[in-house]
Amino acid sequence: MKTFTVDGRRVADKESFYAELGRAVNGPGGYFGGNLDALVDCLRGGFGTPEDEPFDFRLTHAADVRTALGPKLYAEIVDVFSASGVPLRT
Repeated sequence: MKTFTVDGRRVADKESFYAELGRAVNGPGGYFGGNLDALVDCLRGGFGTPEDEPFDFRLTHAADVRTALGPKLYAEIVDVFSASGVPLRT
Protein backbone atom coordinates (compact mmCIF):
# COMPACT_ATOMS: atom_id res chain seq x y z
CA MET A 1 0.00 0.00 0.00
CA LYS A 2 1.27 3.47 -0.88
CA THR A 3 1.63 5.77 2.14
CA PHE A 4 1.81 9.56 1.90
CA THR A 5 3.45 11.28 4.87
CA VAL A 6 2.20 14.68 5.96
CA ASP A 7 4.77 16.51 8.07
CA GLY A 8 2.76 18.14 10.82
CA ARG A 9 5.68 20.41 11.72
CA ARG A 10 4.95 22.34 8.52
CA VAL A 11 1.34 23.04 9.47
CA ALA A 12 0.60 26.42 11.05
CA ASP A 13 -2.93 27.01 9.71
CA LYS A 14 -5.52 25.69 7.27
CA GLU A 15 -3.68 26.92 4.18
CA SER A 16 -0.39 25.33 5.19
CA PHE A 17 -2.20 22.08 6.00
CA TYR A 18 -3.54 21.81 2.46
CA ALA A 19 -0.16 22.88 1.08
CA GLU A 20 1.50 20.10 3.07
CA LEU A 21 -1.04 17.57 1.78
CA GLY A 22 -0.18 18.70 -1.75
CA ARG A 23 3.54 18.40 -1.06
CA ALA A 24 3.13 14.93 0.42
CA VAL A 25 1.23 13.66 -2.62
CA ASN A 26 2.55 15.68 -5.55
CA GLY A 27 5.80 17.27 -4.41
CA PRO A 28 6.61 20.91 -3.61
CA GLY A 29 3.84 23.22 -4.76
CA GLY A 30 1.57 20.24 -5.46
CA TYR A 31 -2.19 20.36 -5.09
CA PHE A 32 -4.36 18.02 -3.03
CA GLY A 33 -7.41 20.05 -2.12
CA GLY A 34 -7.87 23.48 -0.63
CA ASN A 35 -11.03 22.89 1.39
CA LEU A 36 -13.04 19.95 2.71
CA ASP A 37 -15.06 19.44 -0.49
CA ALA A 38 -11.93 19.43 -2.65
CA LEU A 39 -10.26 17.04 -0.22
CA VAL A 40 -13.17 14.62 -0.62
CA ASP A 41 -12.67 14.73 -4.40
CA CYS A 42 -8.92 14.21 -4.12
CA LEU A 43 -9.28 11.27 -1.75
CA ARG A 44 -11.23 9.41 -4.44
CA GLY A 45 -7.92 8.90 -6.23
CA GLY A 46 -6.35 10.23 -9.38
CA PHE A 47 -5.00 13.53 -8.06
CA GLY A 48 -1.57 12.04 -7.48
CA THR A 49 -2.89 9.06 -5.56
CA PRO A 50 -3.52 5.62 -7.06
CA GLU A 51 -6.90 5.24 -8.73
CA ASP A 52 -7.02 1.46 -8.56
CA GLU A 53 -5.17 0.44 -5.41
CA PRO A 54 -5.42 1.36 -1.73
CA PHE A 55 -3.38 4.15 -0.19
CA ASP A 56 -3.18 5.81 3.18
CA PHE A 57 -1.77 8.88 4.90
CA ARG A 58 0.52 9.20 7.88
CA LEU A 59 0.23 12.45 9.83
CA THR A 60 3.25 13.22 11.97
CA HIS A 61 2.99 15.60 14.93
CA ALA A 62 -0.80 15.23 14.90
CA ALA A 63 -1.23 17.07 18.21
CA ASP A 64 0.51 20.12 16.72
CA VAL A 65 -1.73 19.94 13.65
CA ARG A 66 -4.83 19.75 15.84
CA THR A 67 -3.68 22.85 17.70
CA ALA A 68 -2.88 24.71 14.47
CA LEU A 69 -6.22 23.87 12.83
CA GLY A 70 -8.38 23.96 15.91
CA PRO A 71 -10.30 20.96 17.22
CA LYS A 72 -13.39 21.50 15.01
CA LEU A 73 -11.58 21.62 11.66
CA TYR A 74 -9.20 18.86 12.71
CA ALA A 75 -12.16 16.60 13.56
CA GLU A 76 -13.84 17.44 10.25
CA ILE A 77 -10.68 16.49 8.34
CA VAL A 78 -10.38 13.21 10.25
CA ASP A 79 -14.05 12.53 9.42
CA VAL A 80 -13.46 13.22 5.71
CA PHE A 81 -10.64 10.69 5.61
CA SER A 82 -12.75 8.14 7.47
CA ALA A 83 -15.84 8.65 5.28
CA SER A 84 -13.64 8.38 2.17
CA GLY A 85 -12.24 5.06 3.37
CA VAL A 86 -8.68 6.37 3.36
CA PRO A 87 -6.80 5.60 6.58
CA LEU A 88 -5.20 8.58 8.32
CA ARG A 89 -2.59 7.24 10.73
CA THR A 90 -1.30 9.53 13.46
